[in-house]
Amino acid sequence: MSDFETRLKTFKERAIEITDKYFPERQLVLRTDGDLKYLQISKRLQMTAAACVFSLLSWTTYTSVTHFLHDAELIAKDKEILSVQVAYRSLLTEVSEYQNKFTNISDELEANHTRLVASIDPETLKNKDKLVTAEAARKEAQIARKHLNRQLLSIEESMRELANRNYTLKDDLSLKEMDLQTALAERNTARLQKKNLEEKLRKIEVEMAKLNHTQEDLIKHVSNKANEEISDIEEIMTLAGLDPDEMLNNMDEDQTASGGPFIAAVTVNGEATEEAEKIKLNMVDRHLSRWQGLQHIRQSLPLAQPLDYYYISSRFGKRRDPVNKRWAVHYGLDMAASKKSPVYVTAPGKVKFVGWKGNYGRFIAIDHGNGIETRYGHLHKTLVKKGDTVDFRTKIGLVGNTGRSTGAHLHYEVRVNGKHVDPYKFIKAGRNVFQG
Repeated sequence: MSDFETRLKTFKERAIEITDKYFPERQLVLRTDGDLKYLQISKRLQMTAAACVFSLLSWTTYTSVTHFLHDAELIAKDKEILSVQVAYRSLLTEVSEYQNKFTNISDELEANHTRLVASIDPETLKNKDKLVTAEAARKEAQIARKHLNRQLLSIEESMRELANRNYTLKDDLSLKEMDLQTALAERNTARLQKKNLEEKLRKIEVEMAKLNHTQEDLIKHVSNKANEEISDIEEIMTLAGLDPDEMLNNMDEDQTASGGPFIAAVTVNGEATEEAEKIKLNMVDRHLSRWQGLQHIRQSLPLAQPLDYYYISSRFGKRRDPVNKRWAVHYGLDMAASKKSPVYVTAPGKVKFVGWKGNYGRFIAIDHGNGIETRYGHLHKTLVKKGDTVDFRTKIGLVGNTGRSTGAHLHYEVRVNGKHVDPYKFIKAGRNVFQG
């Protein structure tokens, strides 16, 4: 495998790990009139919703930033246009000054020309001294004229440069005005897009708020139902002499066993914070897990009667032995009935033992899971085999008088986690269930 393929494989594994971590498949458990329904939120749906929300937020951020950048650009262009206008006015002032200078130079040239003509007046030729003075004045005028011509050429060059600068400034001003119009159009477009996106975002927020309220109502409804059933099951287990928390701790593997009361999450200004939302969902999950665990235990509780017609001839606990009349401990419940009366299993389970068991005679042991086991002794006949799976109220045998017995009856035992408990408490608790 090439280095590129190795990196690609590592990248894919990393991507799968991230999506499994942040977008695990979720299930909502709904109970309606005893029916359980599961609402599954897939990983793909969660990722799609997150991508949509992220895209909307990104686009809103982009348009907001673009809007502010356009405003800043417009301000900069306005400043640049203002500086061009100031330069243009300054250039016009300079042109006016150069025109004034040109007029002054022209006036000086005319004055010099007049002095030159005056210097060659015929009357002045009569006087030599005056001729020399006139010649010197003429030369001075020529020098001044050349100087003024040079100044005039310099002024004309400057005026040409000013004219070129004027045309350049006019072109720049036109370009700036075009850029300003374009920027204004882009700003208006951005404002319109921002307004549309804000409207869409408000609609999405309203929909999300509705979904949050619906989810909260659903969670509250499920939690209330779970609370009611948890209370009922715990009451049944208490009547049967069992500790619900201890039974949950000793429950079979692969079954959820957690507990605690339902506590609403802390909110800020009526809205649940992200941390509070996590706490609330964790508490709901633990609450439902406890409910599922107690439901699983409830199914394995032997709450029914093993016989339809009977009377109790000997209770659980200390008693006089019916054979030798000595005090002894009785770990079951003796239920007198007609011989060959049908014996029924009191909860679903699996046959653990079938056969002859000493003083118990013909004997059956049923494992109901979660550490619960029921036993049936002194049977006339057994109707199941070891390893059979039996449903609630399956007929497993017939009442008999086998083993150490003084008459036809059923010896019925219940064991929880290896300890004998009073079967009558389970029967008594079951009456509340089946009569309700």
